[in-house]
Amino acid sequence: MSLNAQLFRDMLAQDAEAIKQLKALLLKERELLEQRKLEGMQEIVSLKDHLLGNLSFTAKQREQVLRNAGLPTDLAGWNSFLSRDALTLALIPEWQTLTNEFIECQTANEINGKMINRSKQTLSHLLNLLRGQVAAPSLYTQKGSTTNHSGSHTVVKA
Repeated sequence: MSLNAQLFRDMLAQDAEAIKQLKALLLKERELLEQRKLEGMQEIVSLKDHLLGNLSFTAKQREQVLRNAGLPTDLAGWNSFLSRDALTLALIPEWQTLTNEFIECQTANEINGKMINRSKQTLSHLLNLLRGQVAAPSLYTQKGSTTNHSGSHTVVKA
């Protein structure tokens, strides 16, 4: 098997830099969400998209290397690949650091997604209140099941 360990080292270094930048963007995004500021959000989304494109490209390159080596194209396959050769064995700590950083990015992204979803729900509820479309409360019946009580509550009449 002809290996170019420097190529893999460069790929890992590029991914590490991209993930470092992605983590910083996710933290900035969280700050903006907490402050409910939209200025700069579009730029963050654009930069995240660019970084994720770069990460996707190198992931596809790794998948191709694994396919060529006859290994599964998953985390275990990559670990096996790195363990097969003395030249790539030294890359295992870098790979493990990279995967840990990626997991941190996933967690930060999930938190931001929850914040966005909660803001969306709050905004929708406020708009419904302004429109006089209050969600029907759930009430319990004599049998203990729930039922919706329908009714419209108008906040303002013209």
